[in-house]
Amino acid sequence: MLDYKKLVTEFKRIGLVENDVVLIHSSFKSFGGVEGGPQTVIDALISTLGNGGTLIVPRFNFDFSTHSTPWDIRTTPSQTGIISEFVRKDPRSISVFHPIYSFSIIGKHGKALVKHRYKGSYSKDSIFHKLRILDAKILQIDRVYKGTTMFHYVEEMLGVDYRFFKDFTGIVTDENGKSYEDTFNIYVRDVERGFATVVLPIGKILEEEGVMKIDRIGNAQTWCTKAEDLYRVTANAIKKNPHVLCKIISQ
Repeated sequence: MLDYKKLVTEFKRIGLVENDVVLIHSSFKSFGGVEGGPQTVIDALISTLGNGGTLIVPRFNFDFSTHSTPWDIRTTPSQTGIISEFVRKDPRSISVFHPIYSFSIIGKHGKALVKHRYKGSYSKDSIFHKLRILDAKILQIDRVYKGTTMFHYVEEMLGVDYRFFKDFTGIVTDENGKSYEDTFNIYVRDVERGFATVVLPIGKILEEEGVMKIDRIGNAQTWCTKAEDLYRVTANAIKKNPHVLCKIISQ
């Protein structure tokens, strides 16, 4: 079973260092057992990054876009895993004001990252673009490679032909308890034409290009890359093969 000291050692071994900005996609169960549970993982990550580091986790919740469910930045839970939910509840964390693609953040750049409210999901004023500016790392911890939402940011920046902008309107509640109707948009897949996302081909390309380091921590596999490297390699792959990130499934 993994413990705090072992996790700190392992996070450093796979390439995390002090002052890093890191976006973590995680499956807690994939570790195979952690003494102290998800909080131990969070504490180990924060210790590894140090006072100058920034931990970012997705706080995605799709009920606003699929069921028009009201979203409250103070209470709406994350749908992206138990580590993400623990970070959301952590008194040190602050969240991006977005009812679909929110993020919870602990660390140096937190206030700056949540300061600007934006309506797009993968737009140039979103967290994804700021990950490039901050030279951030993207780390996935899981048993199988599931990729990163950063891929959709690349798709939007390049204007791929199998996605289009779609608005979603509903009730949102801010930090002060004020509720109001607002509209946000997503660069959605054209499901009517049968397009589905695939990430294994681009994962292989990232590995072959030498920009994604693959390792293990406990029973979990880890995939780590820099945001700018991911953007560059993915953009080049899309330019060569516009549908490298998707496939058409039978209707």
